[in-house]
Amino acid sequence: MMFLLWPFWAFVIALFNYSQKDSKKVVYFFLIYYGLSFVVPGAEFSSQDSVRYAMNFVETASLPFSYFFDIMKGLNSAEQTTIDIVAPFIGFAVSRFTSNYVFLFAAYAAVFGFFYLRSINLLHNRFIDSARWGAFVHLAFFTWILPITSINGFRMWTAAWVFFYGAYHVVLYRDAKYFLYTLGACLVHFSFMTVNAVLILYYFAGNRNLIYVPVVILSFIVPYYLMPAFQAISEFLGGQILNRFEGYSSTGYGASLQAMMNQSSWFVKLYNSLLYNYILIGIVVIQVWFRKHMNNKHERNLFSFILLFISFVNFSSVIPSFSRFQLIFYLFGILYLFLFFLKVPDNKLNILKVAGAFPMLLYAAVTFRIGADSINAWLISPLLGSPFFAPVISVADLLF
Repeated sequence: MMFLLWPFWAFVIALFNYSQKDSKKVVYFFLIYYGLSFVVPGAEFSSQDSVRYAMNFVETASLPFSYFFDIMKGLNSAEQTTIDIVAPFIGFAVSRFTSNYVFLFAAYAAVFGFFYLRSINLLHNRFIDSARWGAFVHLAFFTWILPITSINGFRMWTAAWVFFYGAYHVVLYRDAKYFLYTLGACLVHFSFMTVNAVLILYYFAGNRNLIYVPVVILSFIVPYYLMPAFQAISEFLGGQILNRFEGYSSTGYGASLQAMMNQSSWFVKLYNSLLYNYILIGIVVIQVWFRKHMNNKHERNLFSFILLFISFVNFSSVIPSFSRFQLIFYLFGILYLFLFFLKVPDNKLNILKVAGAFPMLLYAAVTFRIGADSINAWLISPLLGSPFFAPVISVADLLF
């Protein structure tokens, strides 16, 4: 009833009572409500994924049912533009009922939100058994690494949560059936074939830290010599994979990203590197001085996988678009710090908490600013459905 009268207030109350099953449902429904009120910028912002999603959806709605078979044909065809199966299927299914793209983003929010909350619950279930302030801070920040506003790039970031949810069980518990999730992430975004290769390698190699540590060190030194190898692999696979590689690794693509970064404010240039270094330093500090707190099998598994994964992130950084996998490292790195702070008293290692405060706050602030363009300002107003009857205005329009 509260959700009908004031959805945002019901959402806030649910967050404070998140341990209750009904509260989790309220949070999930609010994420879908956000998708229904998603603000899509004008066509002049066609470089944004959300604009392309909306335009393609309207076009798809006008196509006959036979378009479904065109989607199947295009999975790895040089003539077609997609090899990612989930987003086109969602768009096609929704387009059979409506041409209004708000329902597309509601569907996106439902899928994204499902894996987003399932992943958060993995940490929250541990937190309620041993609540500590340091762990709470890292749990809260974990939710901000890839929040619901990330449906602006639905394919990549939904795949990230699907992969994390599966990899969590594969890495910590060596539960092979969760490869169904990690491999399923490839159907959301093709590039997750690469991180699945890393996960499979870890699963069979195990905790070989004597090998992983030197590889990590090398990954900070020699990655830019590997571009020809990536090119050879993509040419061997051929088809749309080659097209995607050439598009994402071209000089022009890298130059455009660098130009955007050069025009950005100082905090946009720093927020990623500060967080990256905080997580790295935090893990090193724990391993050097507090390893005894992180010495059970699950935690050792996680540390070894992080070593292998950060090596992959560093080596693949020569491909501009692959820098996005750094956010997957953030998920596992923050998970590791969260597990550590669950075990140590709140009065211990305060210097690490203080050191992490600014990087995490800055990252959360930049993430909010980026997402504010898609948040309907009427989302916080009373009465369910009020954003649909009011002039469209984003939080960014009000605040920035």
